[in-house]
Amino acid sequence: MEVALLKGLSEDSSSLERARTLQYFEQLNSSVDGWKICAAYFNSDKDSSEHVQFFCLRVVEGHVRNRYSCSSDDSILSLRAVLLLWMQGKTQRKLVLKKMAQIIGLAFVIDYPQRWPMFFSDVLQCVGNGVKESVELYLRVLMAIDEEVVDRQKVHTCAENARNTLIKDTMRDQCVPNLVESWYQIMESYKETFPELTNLCMEVVGAYISWIDISLIANDKFIQCLMSYLSVPILRESAAECLRGIINKGMDPIPKLELVEGLAKQLESAKILSTVSDEVPWKDTDEDFRLRLSALVCGMGCALVNSWSKLVKRADTVNIPLSRNAIDEKLPYLYKYLNDTDDGVSEAMVPFAVQYLSILKGSNLSDTDRGNLQALLQVVINKYKYDEDHNFLSQAKDEVMFLDFRKELKVLIDNIAILDASLLLQTFQSVLSTFLSNLEVTSFVDVEVALRMMYLAGEAVTDKRFGTCTIVGSPWHQMMITFYENVVRYEKFFTLETQYILHVMGVFLGEQGLRHENCSVRSRVCYLFVRFVKGVKNHMGAIAKDVLLTLQDLLILPPISGVNKGYLSGNDMMFLYEAAGILVVASLSPPEEKGALMTQLLNPLVQKFPIYLNELSTKQKASEQEVLVHVLCNILSFASRASKVFTNHQMAIQNGCLGCFSEPLPVFLKGLEVRVQCSQLQAGVRQYLHRMIICLGDELLKYVPVAVSLLLTDCKSQEIQEFIPLINQLITKYKERISPFLQNVFMPVVQTIVTCLSTPFDPNDMEALRDHQSLQKCYFLFLNSLATNNVTEVIAKGANDLEEVLGTLVQGAIAFPDPMVQKLCFGVLRRLIEVWAREGVMPGFVEYMYKNILPACFHAPLKPTFNLDDGNTFIVLGEIAGVLKAIINTRGGEGVLYLQNTYLPCIEMTPPLIEDFIRHISELEPRYLRQYFKDLFGQLRTICHPQDQSET
Repeated sequence: MEVALLKGLSEDSSSLERARTLQYFEQLNSSVDGWKICAAYFNSDKDSSEHVQFFCLRVVEGHVRNRYSCSSDDSILSLRAVLLLWMQGKTQRKLVLKKMAQIIGLAFVIDYPQRWPMFFSDVLQCVGNGVKESVELYLRVLMAIDEEVVDRQKVHTCAENARNTLIKDTMRDQCVPNLVESWYQIMESYKETFPELTNLCMEVVGAYISWIDISLIANDKFIQCLMSYLSVPILRESAAECLRGIINKGMDPIPKLELVEGLAKQLESAKILSTVSDEVPWKDTDEDFRLRLSALVCGMGCALVNSWSKLVKRADTVNIPLSRNAIDEKLPYLYKYLNDTDDGVSEAMVPFAVQYLSILKGSNLSDTDRGNLQALLQVVINKYKYDEDHNFLSQAKDEVMFLDFRKELKVLIDNIAILDASLLLQTFQSVLSTFLSNLEVTSFVDVEVALRMMYLAGEAVTDKRFGTCTIVGSPWHQMMITFYENVVRYEKFFTLETQYILHVMGVFLGEQGLRHENCSVRSRVCYLFVRFVKGVKNHMGAIAKDVLLTLQDLLILPPISGVNKGYLSGNDMMFLYEAAGILVVASLSPPEEKGALMTQLLNPLVQKFPIYLNELSTKQKASEQEVLVHVLCNILSFASRASKVFTNHQMAIQNGCLGCFSEPLPVFLKGLEVRVQCSQLQAGVRQYLHRMIICLGDELLKYVPVAVSLLLTDCKSQEIQEFIPLINQLITKYKERISPFLQNVFMPVVQTIVTCLSTPFDPNDMEALRDHQSLQKCYFLFLNSLATNNVTEVIAKGANDLEEVLGTLVQGAIAFPDPMVQKLCFGVLRRLIEVWAREGVMPGFVEYMYKNILPACFHAPLKPTFNLDDGNTFIVLGEIAGVLKAIINTRGGEGVLYLQNTYLPCIEMTPPLIEDFIRHISELEPRYLRQYFKDLFGQLRTICHPQDQSET
């Protein structure tokens, strides 16, 4: 070993020394005998540095992983001698021992049972020397073997699964009883001198119990041993976890029932389990042990429910009542641990609660069942409360974990509601009346949970006898958010009791709502405000103008210089502009006055837009440009949001607002002329145009040429992908009315896409590949929009380029990796055939159809990448059938004869298959042909060899 080259492992080494050490590591790793040098140095104890030891072990590990399986006999025996020398034990650090165990485990799965059938005999002989380190390494090797062979979270290949099965079968036949006996001896021998070894051994037992004979462990000798450890503080956590592993062992229901009940009686007899805290022989303050016991009881409960389910399927009328009674007897422990003050202990019991509720579904609830549900619900409500010291401004681990725990508790509430909704509502009403009737003296956590229960009850509450309270004056931020969420949840109440709308609006608009001092509250209230306005808009006519007036100061654009905490964010203001648009339409004003109100709302935005746009052209710093572009995009978003109230242009006309949105268009389109930060501005203008297609109707058409021309200028891949949905929406809306314009822009759009697609990219760059495929999909969606909206003349206009366009469709149909895109391509081809394949419609198309489109119907499903068992490709087969049917329907007997006499024979289909194919394709509709095609192409893959045109 070149010791001088190991200096780079020390913490104070230089970069040069570290580079030399790394190079030396790679040299040893690539050398056939490098592992021997490192193993010898490791065993010599010349350097006890942990870094050096790890260095040596990493080289040995590399040899075992990469070369050991095909090593010579001498090399195999040399490594085996090294491993057995390690097993004899010497003082080592924990991390080093773990690495040694991992290496031995890797060698084991390669050697056992063929090359080293006596592995366990040799290892147990080494362990017999009684050296602590030898015993610890033995146990860690067993855990390493479990990780390699049994661990279900590790993904294995088919070959590895076969290897693992052989290993487990051989171990069960040859050595498992000896291993189990060694575990018992280790646990008992070291429980006082080295209890950490006993704990580690119990971890091994818990891991191996899943696949060895249960009787080797679930017997008096072992169980009594584990039960005694439950009273030893340093051993009890591992003992509880080991018992849980035994309980989780897969077994027939009756033996499992007997096992769980026997264990439960022993735990109760030893006072380990008790619903009375004073009876337990251990301190309730030991949270870690409570957590283990909670998990153990949960495992027992789930095992009993699983046994009950199996017995029900067997209709075992004798044992079903016994198992159900056993489950009910465990419910006091369910309530106790679910209600534990520590959320971790409580959360460990949730799976049992979920499974218990599952057995009550589909059966008539008895009074006992309802009593159990009531008790469980009370515990859940209590656990739903925030801690008094919960930090609502923090996203620390404890706060996040509690919110996740609340989601699990909500699952229990939802299940109880399914089982007995009346019980749930009665309990929630009791909680509400108890806490909210004495609001002044009730703690925050109680009031919050009362509001939350009301929220979770949802619209199931039918009692309308609501009063009022002073909760809106609460200083607690989270409570205010919960209050507004309840208001929105119960919006239907306000549509019936309209006298409360004015009061709630006052709260929304005041300092406890949209003007709250806390930005998080303000932000949430903005979102909830627009939802509430949407829900009660039909009852706000009389107050809509007053609400708009009150909102005015909140709709003012904030100054560009700096961020003032008093202002709302851009996202918040979008909600308010949407609400303002709804209020304008909801008001009782005549149409001309509504138009004036909408103009008053939008004018400040329209006036500011050119000012900021001009200012943008003067800025040189990217940071200043970004600020201005952000404001300009917000202006466009606000105007778009205000228009969301209109679902069609007739609604805009009826409310006198058509001009309010058409007049700003020339101003906003100026944003497309700017070349600074243009992609963001284009996105904002596109968003506005999407809305105007809905709101303006034909009034928009005169602006389309300018807008599209500007959007296509210097268009990049991402921008064209975002442009295509806009042009598709225009096509769908205006159809033939926009056809003349589309004929002029069709080839520029196609050429822009082709240019972007021809840009070279690294095929190993997955992000670039996804972008490339996404752009292709957008292109096909564009063609599909033209075809399905009866404007195929747009495609035909560029006759010189038509074959190129058709070629891209054929290639996409055959070779695109997404079946849904293949379906899209075949769909477009089918529509073109239906329009162009009739005599004299499109010169040259019929010939192209026979030469390229028809073969594509066979090339695609015959490709190995076309998974005939996939549901999406099954849909593609229906689209292929549609193309073939379209050929026959448009060309008649000519199409049938071409298939029968020309194409199908050239791909080596036999005459009987051809006859059967012609009969099916002539008689059945496409949807009925899918299964036939699936079977047919599965058969054809073995006999047909069509020329692949996917690359042409």
